[in-house]
Amino acid sequence: MSYNRPPMPPHGHTANNDNQASHNTITNDVPPPYSEHDTLKLPPPLPSRPLSPNYSGNENTPPLPSRPGSSTSDSQFAPALPTRPPSSNSNESRDNYSGSNRRRQMPPPIPARSPNNSSYSLSYNETSSTKRTQPSIPSRNYETSGFTKCVSSSNQDNTIDTSVSTRMEQMTLGDTNLPKTMIDFSTPISTMAPPSDIFNFKEHPIPLPVNYCKTTEIPTVETNKFYGNMFLGQQRCPIWTHPYSLWLTKELPFIGIATTHIREEQRVFDDKNDPPQFFFSPTNIKTFVFSSIEFTNATPDQTSLNFSNVKHMSVQLQLKLNDTQFVWFPIVQGMGFVTAIYYNLTPSLQSAVGYRSIDIIWSKNQVTKYHIRLENDVVWTLYVTSQEPVTISVVERNKILADRKVNGCIFQLVADTNDKIDLAASCYQVDAELKASILDDDPSRAHYSFNYETNGISSSGKPLLYALPHHFDYLTPETLNTSINSQLASTVYGRMSGLVTDNIEMEIVIPNEVQFEPFSTIPNRTKRYSNEVLDAMSNAARKETQGDVINESNLDSMYFSGKVLAKYAWILYCCHFILKDKGLVSNLLDQLKGALQRFIDNKQILPLVYDITWGGLISSGNESQDFGNPYYNDHHFHYSYHVIAAAIVAKVDEEVSGTHQWLERNREWVELLIRDYANPSVNDPYFPVFRSFDWYNGHSWAKGLFESGDGKDEESSSEDVNASYALKLWGLTTHNQNLINIADIQLGILKTSLNKYFLYQDNNTVEPLDFIRNKVSGILFENKIDHTTYFGNKIEYIQMIHSIPIIPPSSFIRSPVFVREEWEQILKKVVDNVNDGWKGIIMLNVALFDPDLSYRFFSEPNFNVGFLDNGQSLTWSLAFCGAYT
Repeated sequence: MSYNRPPMPPHGHTANNDNQASHNTITNDVPPPYSEHDTLKLPPPLPSRPLSPNYSGNENTPPLPSRPGSSTSDSQFAPALPTRPPSSNSNESRDNYSGSNRRRQMPPPIPARSPNNSSYSLSYNETSSTKRTQPSIPSRNYETSGFTKCVSSSNQDNTIDTSVSTRMEQMTLGDTNLPKTMIDFSTPISTMAPPSDIFNFKEHPIPLPVNYCKTTEIPTVETNKFYGNMFLGQQRCPIWTHPYSLWLTKELPFIGIATTHIREEQRVFDDKNDPPQFFFSPTNIKTFVFSSIEFTNATPDQTSLNFSNVKHMSVQLQLKLNDTQFVWFPIVQGMGFVTAIYYNLTPSLQSAVGYRSIDIIWSKNQVTKYHIRLENDVVWTLYVTSQEPVTISVVERNKILADRKVNGCIFQLVADTNDKIDLAASCYQVDAELKASILDDDPSRAHYSFNYETNGISSSGKPLLYALPHHFDYLTPETLNTSINSQLASTVYGRMSGLVTDNIEMEIVIPNEVQFEPFSTIPNRTKRYSNEVLDAMSNAARKETQGDVINESNLDSMYFSGKVLAKYAWILYCCHFILKDKGLVSNLLDQLKGALQRFIDNKQILPLVYDITWGGLISSGNESQDFGNPYYNDHHFHYSYHVIAAAIVAKVDEEVSGTHQWLERNREWVELLIRDYANPSVNDPYFPVFRSFDWYNGHSWAKGLFESGDGKDEESSSEDVNASYALKLWGLTTHNQNLINIADIQLGILKTSLNKYFLYQDNNTVEPLDFIRNKVSGILFENKIDHTTYFGNKIEYIQMIHSIPIIPPSSFIRSPVFVREEWEQILKKVVDNVNDGWKGIIMLNVALFDPDLSYRFFSEPNFNVGFLDNGQSLTWSLAFCGAYT
């Protein structure tokens, strides 16, 4: 996510912002809010609106956004931009910027239970900033403590339906038992504190949520993860685990944690454009609310959220009345059930949709299975696991109530009725461990897996999971055999597929051959540089190496300064490794070292500070500056450019000087930036684990500490690629094979996920059929995809924000087939009317399928340098396309 990230204007020119939407014009007629609209406040109440002409239920949805068709006036349609003063040191107007085993502190498991043979049936018809301490867990006389692994509770049939689609049945995977090099996620890059003589240490303006306690085991706090809304503002905006969303509700009579699942037919589409500009899922539909008699009898302020074991794929949530009366919600990405464990409370399930009927399907081994039919005729399955008999019944049209207070009773909801789900009843995930490896005999292939720690007892010994399409297409045969015939829609990721397993493993292709030099996946093309190409590059380099790197990078933006540094670093790479021009290298290398030194010394216009509240390096500006960097927006975008620049400088300097002195002197600074956005280990006490990259969803989230009605978002998928690629280049420079492997696996995952959710070939079967004609997502939220940008609605902005920058892994991610389709269907029609930096990006993107056409553009004798973004050089453009002409 970024408030505004257009290419920089040429140095010394004034940026022209054609998007000056005002916060004062925001109304309920816009889509669910963007982060700058709902920062630290909730969106206004949404009026009731039926989902479709054929829908007669009680659900509420947001009104359809008011969006015109393709207009030449872009400024009315993009989100409003924050006010931002220009840099005092520049003439530019930038107002348009707009490891180890750890003891887990959780509620104890459910104790062993005696058989319960009760079997009965019922139905209901609609006509009938102080110091905080770790939340305490009440002591109980349980037989065991800590986690109880899922085990089989009976000898009943444990067979799992292995039927999958024809497409998946035809998939061939290699032998998963081949020797592997395991990725080390336990050893930190460093455990050193940011040097206090360089960085000021300060508390963040956004405090940790009440009842959140840091521990010595997890001393930092994730800022860009799926559960972030639970930490912010009034803690009322939803979080998405997929396929469910959950949120805190304190609106009488609904006091508790609400959940819903949105079906495909409930999605709301733009009906004014063809193809539609956006679609989203209705939010805050209280299909079920996990509540209790005690909650509703208390005042709303008496219940509170408590957090523990906050990790990058899971969080333990307690909704507490007091230390002995609470509901525990283990929240894990991909969880098949929404699970609630009640302690010393009388459970109730409320619903704003309303209940039509509830029927017991079976009751055995202290587990009772119910089918609940809602007023909208949708049926969910509820499993209730209790040591002592408990009866639930519908007492009001909107309330299901238990007949007694319970202690350790498990309620599990799933939005399906497939009988195979019975195999997982009573088992639930509490944590997920990431594992990954490179195949030793084929370094172009890698495995990664999510290994779930579980509680409870199920007949199969396993829990229920739902895999996203980019998981399911690459499952190993062993994992594929655990699939069941259960599919649920996600909000923006297509249909998810059910698995009964505690481990899902994928095999992917990784770009092990991609390093510093230009790279292409175009068939039958070999990299070579003709004399003509070398001459053109040399002419460009002689001009561009005369640029003033030190002053051009002296900006009040880590993002834009990073782009300038990386641009000149790629020129340096070309001069040294391709042109082999020592004179050009000598001059530019010294300039780049001087420009980088400003940031190494933290003497830039907005120095970085170390935030002791959440744990990270942030800009010292306010929340609206540098695209929200001070609030953890876009760190992977910003810092990766600096990392790439430093990697190239260190590599060239080593060859020129014959020493590692520059590298060793500045390594700590570079790795602080890496640790901030991509620290791999929980054993780093100063930075959270993988702040940006979401291993489950398969890409990063750019939004930080901004409460959002549609969840996290990311706009520039290509700069996500750039962030992982930066890790690889630094790994290559420092001979850190583990970091190289992490980067390669991230890039392999991005290839699978981006081409399903962000980049749409004509044969895309994941996103809605009409929407894929947009060819790219625009901004992808957890709950919405909007074919626009934060800085304007011009088509070149929207398409090319997913292309910038063009770097060696671009061709690995953006296949020649996709790029040709996008060119023929969209870009070819508009490129002649683009006369700014976006034109150069479009034409270098063409090199991914037609390097000859791209080279002809950049090698024109009178090439217009106004067609180059300030992060793009003519030297690198000629090198990239010219390598394959």
